[in-house]
Amino acid sequence: MSASTVHANDINHLSSGIQSVAKQADWVTVKASDNLSTVLGLGGLSLVDNPDLWIGRIHPGDVDAIRAALDSLEPNQEKRLAYRFRDANDRYRWMGFTCGVNNGCVTGIVADLTHLRSQEYANRIHLAGRESLSRLIESSDLNRSINEFLHILGVGLVVDRARLVRFRTDGRAFITHEWVKHREQASAEVPEAVEPDAVHWSKAQLELNQHIVIESCKDPQLPSAVVKTLSNNNVGAILAVPAIINGVVEAMACFDVPSERTWLSMEIEEATVVLNGYARAVERRIEDRKSAAEEFELRRSEEQYRLITSHSPVVLFGIDVHGIFTLSEGQGLGIMGAESGSVVGKSIYHIYRNHPEVLRHVNKALGGVESHGRIEIGNHVIEGWFTPVLDEDKLVVGVSGVAVDITLRHELEKQQTIMMSELDHRVKNNIASVMSLVMLSRQNATSIDEFATALDGRLNALAIAHSSLAKTHWSGAELGEILRLTLQPYMDGKEDRIQIHGDELQLPGTYARPMCMVIHELATNAMKYGSLSCEEGTVIIAFDTSDSLLCRFSWTERGGPPIDSAIEEGTGTSLLEGLVSHELHGTIDRSYEREGFQCEIKIPVQDET
Repeated sequence: MSASTVHANDINHLSSGIQSVAKQADWVTVKASDNLSTVLGLGGLSLVDNPDLWIGRIHPGDVDAIRAALDSLEPNQEKRLAYRFRDANDRYRWMGFTCGVNNGCVTGIVADLTHLRSQEYANRIHLAGRESLSRLIESSDLNRSINEFLHILGVGLVVDRARLVRFRTDGRAFITHEWVKHREQASAEVPEAVEPDAVHWSKAQLELNQHIVIESCKDPQLPSAVVKTLSNNNVGAILAVPAIINGVVEAMACFDVPSERTWLSMEIEEATVVLNGYARAVERRIEDRKSAAEEFELRRSEEQYRLITSHSPVVLFGIDVHGIFTLSEGQGLGIMGAESGSVVGKSIYHIYRNHPEVLRHVNKALGGVESHGRIEIGNHVIEGWFTPVLDEDKLVVGVSGVAVDITLRHELEKQQTIMMSELDHRVKNNIASVMSLVMLSRQNATSIDEFATALDGRLNALAIAHSSLAKTHWSGAELGEILRLTLQPYMDGKEDRIQIHGDELQLPGTYARPMCMVIHELATNAMKYGSLSCEEGTVIIAFDTSDSLLCRFSWTERGGPPIDSAIEEGTGTSLLEGLVSHELHGTIDRSYEREGFQCEIKIPVQDET
């Protein structure tokens, strides 16, 4: 035997085998070294005895690529092929086939690459995890870094989709971020709600086991709600790891494929490491935001204090035993002749040398007695409290004070005093009017009932005047409203029984009461003796101000009893005369025609009193 001849036994102990395949109906094995079955993990199965065995055990995802590579192999060309091969235990191994064409057959060396591929995959996942963590650490945009780590880790784990699901305190969960390998697999909209039953089961599993591994969604041990959710999302297998933030499962990252898959421990570990990094990044941001919020609140509190004290009429001040300002806050200092903060270090005896009242209060407090009072400075009124500050030996070491601008309150108090005086005057006038009405009503009354009726009507007229004036704060009363209110009790029967013609006219405040009394007396007279004493009678009232100085008021009665004798004037007539001439400063003309009483009153438009 020559030195160049190699026997089959010489290579049987190697981890690589030799294989020759030829194209028939499909690629079949025509020659193989004795150790090839061992390399491929087939045990006692012989590839030569079973020519179709080799091509039939190549992974469905690789077989078409292997056929195409073998079909395209040219003479003098060498190719390195890699594929997954199912061994006798139905587990897939990575195989390498370095081959070339020889005498119509493809011959080459077959080696087991599973360990090498696993190491490469582990390295790739590890690198993907480290890159994901670096993105989380370096990026200031958390949303962007989440999208990036889902992308990187999704590619590294060779999955079709990666999602971040966030759990809410109300028991609901939403998919907030998503990466997909193929765009058509993307969710219609993010955030997307997750089915509640699946949420509760997932969170419980994560709290118990620290991860979820589902190799097949057809697993009979899975809850129906979970199976339904996985099926609706076209998930065949899924890996989920939690994000535990401040001791609470706040979120989870899910990695899924549409088919069944066995998840490796290194995949679970690497995904867990990245999610822990995500949780720490979130915690750091929460802490940063908390610190920023605390700093913001502190600054805002200081700013609010500054704004309150600098814009408030309340002044806070401190003065030492020598009369030097040690504290000054508040815009009231500006009113008191100094700007906020500008008086610190200066003497109060110099700043307020023209305001002896201020110095008197300060000296009293420095003498150990609290002082309080109102101080007028320019157009402002300041109320101040000056309190002595004592040390441990009960000696006065300074003055603590508060001053408030009470100018508005002072003005209101003055107005209140004036209003009380005015109210006292009006009450006295009303009492005098009531006493006068009592005397007038008594003069011609023939009975207690007649006296009570007359007095009641006149008091009602007085009340109407008071009500009308109160609506305008005693500035005046509208004549039409006085007429309607005063004559309301007499407006029974037909609608036009009392007719009122005239534009709106505002009477001065002092005219309202006497005008109500005049109208009441005229209506009472008409009710007793005139047109209102019978159903067909009417009263026509007209007033105008065509003359800018006078208001003409006419009262005309028609349809009442005929007047055929002299009229004897009584108390009502005297009251009318007195009201018109003395209180309205006008004139009155009366006539007793046969068809009815007629009266015209002329009063000045402006109050002359």
